[in-house]
Amino acid sequence: MPVQEEAKMEKKIKARVQKTKRVFVHNDLAQAAQYFADTIREKLDKGTRDAIMFDGMACAVMVAFTFEANVNFMGFELNKAGKLPNWKERESFMEKLKKVFGALGIPVELDKRPLKSMERMKNLRDTLAHGKPVYAEYDEVEIGTAEQIDIRAGAKLAAGWETECRPDVVKEANADLDELWKLMIEKSGLDLWDTMTSGDGGITFIEHVDPNTPSTVPKDW
Repeated sequence: MPVQEEAKMEKKIKARVQKTKRVFVHNDLAQAAQYFADTIREKLDKGTRDAIMFDGMACAVMVAFTFEANVNFMGFELNKAGKLPNWKERESFMEKLKKVFGALGIPVELDKRPLKSMERMKNLRDTLAHGKPVYAEYDEVEIGTAEQIDIRAGAKLAAGWETECRPDVVKEANADLDELWKLMIEKSGLDLWDTMTSGDGGITFIEHVDPNTPSTVPKDW
């Protein structure tokens, strides 16, 4: 091989690469819920409600997803610590909730906030995920201004679940989600850092190798 070509070839080394990753999806879901909550607040501050129902829908669904992910995370951690030996992630959500809250010493009070908000968002999420057509008829003679009758006629097109996407409802639910998560962390004995996505690693040099040696570095991990 000519000297110039050899000089152009990149030098290669053999090294030991060690790394670990802990990816917890509940963090991403919580950030998504907060993003939509912030979007709603910003629109209201600007005096606009443009597509705000869709923002509320997205926020509500993210709250429901986040809470279930929080429960799954705690169930896994409690099982790992030997505090919840009968943990099964594939069980129904209510069974998982009872097990995790029981192990944490948190009462399951679905009729009170903050847990009531989580049930509302879970029910909305299920309604949307398993959406079914709604057929209804309305035929009444009404008296009122043209504007009143027009607005009322349009309201009849609503399916009913839209009320759970209102700005005040999702704002309350997002706040309750945060309150519950802080309580769950406190009762679990975990540090906040233990619940966050993180990773670490290192590279140990072994030796220089011939530049013609095929690379074994994976494209991703």
